[in-house]
Amino acid sequence: MAACCGGGDYTKNRRELDNAIKILRAASKGVRKAELFHRCNLTPTVFGKYVSALTELDLLDVKNADETYYKTTDRGLELLHTYHKLRWLLWGGNFDFMLVGLLGRLKLDRRERERYNAYIS
Repeated sequence: MAACCGGGDYTKNRRELDNAIKILRAASKGVRKAELFHRCNLTPTVFGKYVSALTELDLLDVKNADETYYKTTDRGLELLHTYHKLRWLLWGGNFDFMLVGLLGRLKLDRRERERYNAYIS
């Protein structure tokens, strides 16, 4: 498989995707910068690179008030949902029905709150 997939490139790309998913998953309900940084266990340089990319792709929302606050966008939640379904299909293992259900519920809750013009925290 290494020959057809580029060997090290496949591993590097998979690790990069896993890091992005780790950040999106940790920020799915909203989180302060220090907590997100701690949960993801990445170096400051790598963390900054991913946060910038995810923000640019509209997968992560960053708010600066007293403290920097991160929250996965609806588009980011869709990516998480698709990622976990594909992961189960491609690599097998136990399908995390609870996680996929929660991701779907988060998205529905946000839409419902927006419909009533409520603040999403």
